[in-house]
Amino acid sequence: MSFLLSCLPCFNSTPELKINKVKFKILKLLGEGGFSYVYLVQASNGATYALKKIRCPFGAESVKLALREVENYKEFHSPYIIRAIDSSIVQEEDGSKTVYILLPNFDGGSLQDIINKNVLNGENIDEDDAIRLFVGVCRGLQSMHRHHLNNNSNSNLHSNQIPELIGSGNLLNSSIENDENDNLLNSNGTESEVDTLNDSINDSINDPIILDDVIQSGTEMTDTIAFAHKDIKPANIMLSRDGIPVLCDLGSCGKARIKAKTRIEAISIQELAAEHSTLSYRAPELLDVKTGSQIDEKIDIWSLGCTLYALLFGCSPFEFEENEHGGSMTLAISTGKYSFPNDKVNLYSDEIKDLVKFCLIVDPKERPTIEKVLSRAVSVQSGR
Repeated sequence: MSFLLSCLPCFNSTPELKINKVKFKILKLLGEGGFSYVYLVQASNGATYALKKIRCPFGAESVKLALREVENYKEFHSPYIIRAIDSSIVQEEDGSKTVYILLPNFDGGSLQDIINKNVLNGENIDEDDAIRLFVGVCRGLQSMHRHHLNNNSNSNLHSNQIPELIGSGNLLNSSIENDENDNLLNSNGTESEVDTLNDSINDSINDPIILDDVIQSGTEMTDTIAFAHKDIKPANIMLSRDGIPVLCDLGSCGKARIKAKTRIEAISIQELAAEHSTLSYRAPELLDVKTGSQIDEKIDIWSLGCTLYALLFGCSPFEFEENEHGGSMTLAISTGKYSFPNDKVNLYSDEIKDLVKFCLIVDPKERPTIEKVLSRAVSVQSGR
């Protein structure tokens, strides 16, 4: 947080910033990676949020990518996918731009936190809890894989143009007065956007399992497009205060079906995957992208299987394979070689272990769709 403190006057005070006229205190650094940082911040009423700061030092291209992430946080209307509360962009003194995204803070932590706690305490997740969480993640992924673009969708999300810049001015200030007419907190000092999000989560518990079965009015939808999250793993799945899994970190999210027409395009896809996803959860088709091949939303299905395995057994199947037997993790992923821990294999039903196997099919053409995975998961859940 030292770089933030350096932007403030030299006296003993908590760093503060403004996002579109609303003041926040910076409490601590939650995480960082590449050119992004995530902070825990607090509003004047005591409510806490997660603030993502994305530095854009490489000009228009890096700004475009950051603003595309902002649009991702606005695009999906599902209680199982995170939505931004607010966002802003500022120009720094050196001419570079910085994008800020204000997000809900999930006190329940992530699935990775559950895994870490269980490993530390020598405990195991209950199968009922595991399948409930898995079904929720499937619902979120289905909203992405079968996403309906509405009339208000930003067309720039899928273009090469940079969306119109949002907000302006220097966000950092150590002694800013609160604005009475802010656009984030309502007159009662409550989090209107967060309340709406929580209401949406509560109302959705009884929603139909298969979202595609919901009849939509033809005037509401203009197009359907497949998105992929592209970085599904336990650390990117947070838990709401009601225990509902929420897909987070949409920095890698984008159009799912991409064809590698040339060798250069194939290498580019492979390098992007290596940069923006974790090897032990990465689909085999991303390890050696072939010219002429198509990468689609099935990459999320593979990661979904790895995530369920990790929830049950404490780590990705290919981390376990490497730790248990040595050898190359890349080779194990490419050949689909993994096993279940002997000391835990009998803790769970054959049905849930078969669900893991159902997702971890090396050939993406043979790998199931999210609808098939969700249907099978619901059957496992109903049979308990």
